Amino acid sequence: MKFIHAGDIHLGNPFLGLDQQLPEHLKPIIQNATLTAFEKLIDSAIAENVDFVLFPGDLYNSSESGPQIQEMVSVQFERLHAAAIPVYLSFGNHDFEANKQKHLPWPENIHIFAQSIETKYLSLNSGEQIALTGFSYQTQRQKEQLIDNFPPKDIAADYHIGLYHGALGVDGEAYAPFSVNDMLVKNYDYWALGHIHVRQTLNDSPFIGYSGNLQGLNRKEVGPKGYYLVTSHNNKLIPEFKPVAAVIWENLTISEMVDEDDLVTQIVDYQTEKTTLFSVDITAKLNNTLIERVLSGLTLEKVRAKLPDNLWVVRLGLKKAPTAVLAEDNIDQKYWKSSLQSIFENFNVSDYLSNQAPVFVREYFMSEEGQAVLQEKMWQIMQARKARDE
Repeated sequence: MKFIHAGDIHLGNPFLGLDQQLPEHLKPIIQNATLTAFEKLIDSAIAENVDFVLFPGDLYNSSESGPQIQEMVSVQFERLHAAAIPVYLSFGNHDFEANKQKHLPWPENIHIFAQSIETKYLSLNSGEQIALTGFSYQTQRQKEQLIDNFPPKDIAADYHIGLYHGALGVDGEAYAPFSVNDMLVKNYDYWALGHIHVRQTLNDSPFIGYSGNLQGLNRKEVGPKGYYLVTSHNNKLIPEFKPVAAVIWENLTISEMVDEDDLVTQIVDYQTEKTTLFSVDITAKLNNTLIERVLSGLTLEKVRAKLPDNLWVVRLGLKKAPTAVLAEDNIDQKYWKSSLQSIFENFNVSDYLSNQAPVFVREYFMSEEGQAVLQEKMWQIMQARKARDE
């Protein structure tokens, strides 16, 4: 068995954080980025000959989508229909009323979950029986802890899959709150989660996790974005990430530079074939003249004038460098920094945060900025203990 799990497509989302100086040749690429990523997903579904596709919420960026987007979705879903690939779709907090609005007719292969928990069944050509349980949002804020109302695994099915658009939390919070244990007790074989735009695994076996969004929508949503291609192996469902984002957002830190020309060269020489939008932080020590040029925007203009066609700098700013240490601490620093980096390379903050932590806390500490804050805090603790011991 093989299927696609893709959450938070947000078709029609306007990119945020871009100014009027954006080059004309990049505008159509960015304007159509969510649509391009969606079409790539459909291409992959057909090429991989998947058994079905899951969209756990927020296919659209809002409940009322324009005719151009509806037409595009209809065309792509018809392609899946022609390939005999069914789609199981739920609506989330962004598009919760999409099925109630005036909408082009859905192709016969599209199965939409109602605004109440329901289970749909699918028989594969292999003879395997699949049960899929999910729901669509009733309002923009789904505060009821709906996970409690999900039925236990249907033992007559070979695989039981849950679609859930929500966030870790407690009853009364805004986005269908749940805990990992709430899902584990249902004994499902896979939980296709939506709502969180950061790709993350909450449980390995059975898999409970977010595929992240298909296309980064602003400068905080950095790195490759895409979907999960899920295959069955030894009665387990195993996801594999597949990137399809048409535009990549990235953070770039310049910690060493000779002068302004060197700064420009470091940015311009960034190697990538993808259309990439950068936020650049300068932590290097600068003289007063260069600081003024950066703050006034002159340096940004100089950088932008020399960028290749596929790169654009959306923000260029100064950032305080990590706290320095005394010269006599160089040996300690070397091994401490090395060990700290090793720890964070294998560190998953979601494994240590309470399931009841608010979603904005989880998202922050999963981000690059949050990880940097954790490292700095650990460094400060180490320095304080060292001073105390002396």
